[in-house]
Amino acid sequence: MKPTAGFHLAALLLASVSMPAFAQQDDRVITIVTPYAFDNIDSCNSSSEVGLIVRENVVEALTHLDEVTGEPQPRLATAWEQVEPTVWRVTLREGVNFTDGSPFDAASVERSIERMFNPALDCLNRGKLFANIRLTPKIVDDHTIDISTEQPQPLMPLFMSFLTIESPKTEMDRPTSTPVGTGPFTVTPRGPNDPTVLVRQDAYWGEAPEVSQATYLRRDESTIRAAMVEVGEADIGLNIAIQDATNPETDIAYQNGETTRLRFSFAAPLDDIRVRRAMNMAVDREALRDGLFNADYVLATQMYLPRINGYNPDLQPWAYDPEGAMKLLEEARADGVPLDIEIPVISRINFYPNGQEAMEAMVAMWQAVGLNVRLQTMERAQWLKLVNKPYGEDRPPMLIQEQHDNNSGDATFTMHFRYHSTGQQSEFGDPELDRLIDAADAAQGEERTKLFQDANAYSSESVVPDVMMFHMVNYMRISPRLDFKPDAVTSTMMELSKIKFSGTN
Repeated sequence: MKPTAGFHLAALLLASVSMPAFAQQDDRVITIVTPYAFDNIDSCNSSSEVGLIVRENVVEALTHLDEVTGEPQPRLATAWEQVEPTVWRVTLREGVNFTDGSPFDAASVERSIERMFNPALDCLNRGKLFANIRLTPKIVDDHTIDISTEQPQPLMPLFMSFLTIESPKTEMDRPTSTPVGTGPFTVTPRGPNDPTVLVRQDAYWGEAPEVSQATYLRRDESTIRAAMVEVGEADIGLNIAIQDATNPETDIAYQNGETTRLRFSFAAPLDDIRVRRAMNMAVDREALRDGLFNADYVLATQMYLPRINGYNPDLQPWAYDPEGAMKLLEEARADGVPLDIEIPVISRINFYPNGQEAMEAMVAMWQAVGLNVRLQTMERAQWLKLVNKPYGEDRPPMLIQEQHDNNSGDATFTMHFRYHSTGQQSEFGDPELDRLIDAADAAQGEERTKLFQDANAYSSESVVPDVMMFHMVNYMRISPRLDFKPDAVTSTMMELSKIKFSGTN
């Protein structure tokens, strides 16, 4: 491949950074370069990018979803059955220990569930996945536990794939930067600015991974991440921007399960549905896709992909109509809607490749129809304070850049979290939408699918809570010395045990 100007720039920058060349020390040691800070890798946040490090590497869940079928498979649980309408009995794997020597048993599962629901602990998994259900564990014997819910929960085996189990020595009320689980790797102690390093532990109950150590480095620029793999300073580069994915032999494209949007807060003037509709009409999504992304990115109408149960195939993307948008805004202004109020557009730094450029383009589109909008960039920790409840009483109008993945197979993992009035990341309360979501949760089969489809249609047409963007595609640069293919779950879970080395099985 002929070096590009961007490559030369990245190489110069690399030369100014002192980094260990792990691959020269041990041919089973790898380096993964990411855009993420990983400031909180507690397993209770493993449904976010934190899961890239901890899920199934450090901490394991009770079940594991098959990457192709989405069906739950045994992991720490070996069997499960619904013994009563609201009770699932789970059989646990025997002969397993945590890496600190503590035994894995029903008591550790009970404690992990109680920790996740502990209100003193800021836990993303609780708000994202279990906001609408409360799990009550009851020990039957050392390797059997009953998990109860207030209402029948037919999807419990799916939920169990997110029940990551930590050592009973884990603090209940505080997050940890060195989680301890039953997985094949341990997290080495680190300072706040140190890279995260996972080391293989030989006492793992399952098959030993080929990777002996993995170091996760943060580099903000996609060009640098790509160049580090190119020159052998890293083995995997995550979230490579399209313009940097220039080598078809090493740069792998894959649909990552993520969907992007901007979420409205419902403060004036955004509490007027005409303004929210106008802001959707003012965005030229096809121009964004063609200019900053590519044809693999699909215009989104709802917050999960078509393969997820509850997806409504009848919804269509908003048509680009700036004249219609200006007309709606004129009507709203005539009725006294305060359109002169400044509306911040909150963009998260290094969220996804070309995400910042997309926000800049959308701000320009909204300014072109007469809206007073301003781009404001934030690091993840600051952004999270705006994303999750509880919100401040004086919450201002804003749009928040977001990305969401649903690889569980069912709409419930999205709809409650983001659209129900009780959801951890919901900005509004609509009784009819709540009713549809609650009814769908209680239903099964075709009725469940239809009710979630109705909820999506109602939200899109009668609430307009967001500006939908794209079903996303990622590019990953992978060293030729590795044998690894990313899949739809890689954005939040990258099992090191699936990484092989060229010439090995």
